Amino acid sequence: MIILNYLISAAALAVLVYETYLVIRRNRRITVKGKDDFFTFCLVLLFAALIFRPDPMADFLVSLRNTLILMAVFFTLAVRRGICEQGVVKLGFVIPWEKIQTVQVAKYQTSKVVVVFATEKRRYRLFFQQCRLRELIYELQKYVPEVLIEESLKLN
Repeated sequence: MIILNYLISAAALAVLVYETYLVIRRNRRITVKGKDDFFTFCLVLLFAALIFRPDPMADFLVSLRNTLILMAVFFTLAVRRGICEQGVVKLGFVIPWEKIQTVQVAKYQTSKVVVVFATEKRRYRLFFQQCRLRELIYELQKYVPEVLIEESLKLN
């Protein structure tokens, strides 16, 4: 059990180092900043907090493991998502523009738009502020020939 705690702690520390690298290197390259689904993040955080809850009576190694895991989950908020020259930036990877087949822009809530990027195998969603819609459409049309825009989002 001790070896497993060491392995989990080392993996969580590696995730923290990788996220730090993403914050330092990749956050500067994003031209239009977007966001992932906040509800999914909250569910992951809830389950992580329930499974790896801090316990003052636990030994040091278990407390360290739980703290590192919760830090890794929280630090994902610092990594930006959005659009850059290489492609669509998600949390830990970049979807190249060559793989994206269609892009759909639709209204979401009152002040946001959702952009669905479809590849051959999957669909990826990012949320953007509606006030940056003109810049978003301009950047998307530089890389993808066909951008489908919902009728209610008319650009003046």
